[in-house]
Amino acid sequence: MQSTKILTDESMMELVSHGSSTFPFQYYYEDVGKFDNKCIDWHWHREFELVSVTEGILQCSIGNINYILEAGDGIFINSGVIHRFLSAGTAVIPNVLFASDFIAPENSSIYDKYMLPFLTSGISHFVLRSSTYWQKDVLSSLSRLYGVCENPGPSWELEAHIIVCQVWTSLFEHRLEFATMENTGVSRISQARFKGMTCFIEENYWKKITLKDIASSVGVSKREALRCFQCSVPLSPIEYLNKYRLQQAWKLLLQTDRSITDIAEHTGFESTSYFDRLFKREFHITPRRHRNSGKNL
Repeated sequence: MQSTKILTDESMMELVSHGSSTFPFQYYYEDVGKFDNKCIDWHWHREFELVSVTEGILQCSIGNINYILEAGDGIFINSGVIHRFLSAGTAVIPNVLFASDFIAPENSSIYDKYMLPFLTSGISHFVLRSSTYWQKDVLSSLSRLYGVCENPGPSWELEAHIIVCQVWTSLFEHRLEFATMENTGVSRISQARFKGMTCFIEENYWKKITLKDIASSVGVSKREALRCFQCSVPLSPIEYLNKYRLQQAWKLLLQTDRSITDIAEHTGFESTSYFDRLFKREFHITPRRHRNSGKNL
C-alpha cells in the first residue's frame, strides 16, 4: 500500500530512508492521485531521483518552473533539489532513488570523475522526452529497471546496478544540456537560506513572528527573504508560516481535546475567526467539522 502523504523535517528534507547503507537504492510505484490533495508536496532528499510517467499527466514543480509531463516522459532530479509533484487525477509514476555512492564508492576515481560534477556544479534537473533519441534510450532503460525491481530474480541487484550505470553514462555525457540552479531561479545560497528560514518558522510558529523576524533568522533583508521563497516554493514566508500553522492545528484537532480557540492560539493565530477562515480555505472544511469527522472514524 502506497503512502498518501510525504513526511519532511523542518527544512523540507524527506524523512523516509531510501534503500539501506549496504544497498542505497529504492524503487517505488506510485500514483500521485492517491496522495492527499493529489500532491506529493515540497520536499528534497540527498538521493538522485529518476521518475517516469506511465499513465496520466504529472505537473512537476522545481523552483519557480512548472513542467507538464505526460505518459512516456520522465525527469531526473538532482540531490538536494526541492521539488513537488501534482496531478489533476491519476498520475502513475514509477521512480527510483539512489545515493551518489550507489554507482561507485566515494574514495574512487569513478566517483570523482562521474558523480562529483553532479553534486558540485549546480545541476538541478533534466526533463526526459521520448522525442529525443538519447532520452528515449534512457526512458527505455528505466522501463527495464522497473521491470527488474518488480520481478526480482536471483541477481536483480546486479541487474539494477548495471542499468543505473548505463543511465548515468547517458546523463553524464549530456550533462551540459541540464538545467542549473541558477537558470531555475534558485542558487545554492538561496536554497540554503530558504531551508534556514523554514527551520526558524517551524521552531517558532506558535509565536508572534513577522517577515522581518523570518528574514533576520538567516541574516537577510525582507526583500531577499521574499525572493528566496518565491524561487523555491510559490508561497511568501507569511503564507508558508500560516500553512504550517494550519497543518499543526489539523493534527491537534484530532489528537487532543483542546478547544478550537485554544488550538488557534497555540498555533499562533491571534483571532479564532481568522483561524476558522484560513482553515476552511486551506482544507475545505471547518475546524469543528474536521474534529467531528475524526471522532466518527
